Amino acid sequence: MGVGRPKLEISRFKQLNIRVTAAEFEEIENLAKKLKISKSEVVLRGIKLLKNPPRQIITRSQLPGFVPKKIPKHSEGIIEGETIMFDKK
Repeated sequence: MGVGRPKLEISRFKQLNIRVTAAEFEEIENLAKKLKISKSEVVLRGIKLLKNPPRQIITRSQLPGFVPKKIPKHSEGIIEGETIMFDKK
């Protein structure tokens, strides 16, 4: 019986080599150590974030005069893809 890594559901056989500055490499390496993931995973997660950026929470006090007064307090809404949490004024 052979010993080795278990096969992945979707195998990764394509390779990508990129050139980065020493500062960029250090930043990727530090993130990998901090998150306890590989440098490849840092880059792949970055790509996912670019494709699906997290929604930003905005409160009513951050949008003076923009939010209609008829919106109930503590309700949610979406403006241009951003989640909005309306708070007490």
